[in-house]
Amino acid sequence: MLELKERSHKRVFALIRAQGKVSGAMLAKQIDMQPSSLVYILRHLKEKGLIEVSGFGSSTEKGGKRPVLWQVNPEYGNILGLEVMRHSIRAVLVNLAGDILLKVEKEFSPGRTEKTISRIQSTISEILNEPVATSRKLLYISLAVPGIVDPSTHRIIYSFGLKLEDFDLKSHITERFNVPVGVVNDANAGALGEQWFNKGDSFTNNILYIMYNPLAGGMGLGVVLNQRLYTGSNGIAGEIFSRVPSLETIIREKLNEIPPKDILIPVRENIAEIQIGELYNYSRKKCPLSNAVLAALSKQVAKEISKITGLFDPERITLGGDLSICENLCCDEITHALEELLARHYPFRIQIPVIDYARTKIFSAATGATAMYLSDELTL
Repeated sequence: MLELKERSHKRVFALIRAQGKVSGAMLAKQIDMQPSSLVYILRHLKEKGLIEVSGFGSSTEKGGKRPVLWQVNPEYGNILGLEVMRHSIRAVLVNLAGDILLKVEKEFSPGRTEKTISRIQSTISEILNEPVATSRKLLYISLAVPGIVDPSTHRIIYSFGLKLEDFDLKSHITERFNVPVGVVNDANAGALGEQWFNKGDSFTNNILYIMYNPLAGGMGLGVVLNQRLYTGSNGIAGEIFSRVPSLETIIREKLNEIPPKDILIPVRENIAEIQIGELYNYSRKKCPLSNAVLAALSKQVAKEISKITGLFDPERITLGGDLSICENLCCDEITHALEELLARHYPFRIQIPVIDYARTKIFSAATGATAMYLSDELTL
């Protein structure tokens, strides 16, 4: 653990991590702190091994000494984040500075509770045995799961996808690996990741992160308000969407509208195996079925986004998980559909939120899960 008890120490460390490399003078301006106080904090963080000198900046136009630049010490330790889904586990290993060291996706199929726990534990073991993971101590393991998670105890209240109800997954992982563990809703993890892995001179104040489960037809919303994850009193904040059609349902519907001879994507007997990534690849080859399915999905997503636009009036909405595979294709489709919906619902001109995709794409929830450690440790 970082063991930073002072609010000012947490703030300085968080700003250094957000900016990558920064001088003491720049930090002093951002947090309105006396230079002597800042020097003391920087010295304390350096003694704890949390930060280090990265080099020297440029002199001012008037000349003088070049400023010392500080950065987070990447050797301090690693954080492991996993997104546990119905069909696979996506995992990301990052160092404390936020550098992604490893990304991996492994097949996974939940079954009985014992099997689910065993498979998650074995996946973690495999990753921790990788050479890149053995060179530093492990600081934290965080799991992003579909469903409702108690924000204070990290206990899974209900997860349809993992077939778990009122279950303490955290204790099983902690006991096996003897490190601090956190469990978070997958959409909430994605929202955290957008905040903590957004390199810049400050944090984004308000973030709405949306993900779509192609197997179940469910959508999830993660909300960061005033730089803090908002989960509500029972952990159900963001569960406001209607159930949209599953990807399989949309594909079957569009199959009846398009002549078989025009379809380029292989339509297997088990249509449920077709995923968004495959549809996107064939859409780039001008496959009419793929284009029709993604357009229909985009309209469904836009319909749900119109609800949260009226609720939150956001400037930016991030698409994560499998939706991010499609990049600008889905973003453009959703924006166009959203413009039509909002024009119909509001008699006055309303600013359309920017629709963008998560920076770490399909690994956004797993990456965001690692941010739980920072969010818990550096709550200001």
